[in-house]
Amino acid sequence: MLPPMLLRLRIAWPERPGFGLWLPLFLVWLILLPIVVLVVVVTILVDLALVIAGTRYHHYTLLLFRCFGVLAAVRGMVVHIRSSEIDVDICFA
Repeated sequence: MLPPMLLRLRIAWPERPGFGLWLPLFLVWLILLPIVVLVVVVTILVDLALVIAGTRYHHYTLLLFRCFGVLAAVRGMVVHIRSSEIDVDICFA
C-alpha cells in the first residue's frame, strides 16, 4: 500500500470560472523518507527495550505502522464540498 502521490484541488464559483491545482505529494514523501526511517528504527529500539524491561505495553512500532496504513488508505479518496457560493473538489491519487 502506497500513500497518495498527487493531490488534485479544484475550486469553482458560480459567477466565474474556477481553477485547478495539482500538488505532487511524492516530493513531500521523498523529503520525509529519512525522518520516517529514523522514527521506525527508534520505535523498534523502544519496543525492544520495553520488552526487555518487562513493561506491559510495547507496541509503538505496530502503532506507527497502523498510522502508515491509515495514510495509505487515503489514496483514492474524493471529497466534494458544494455550497451556493463555491464548489471544492479534493482528490487524492
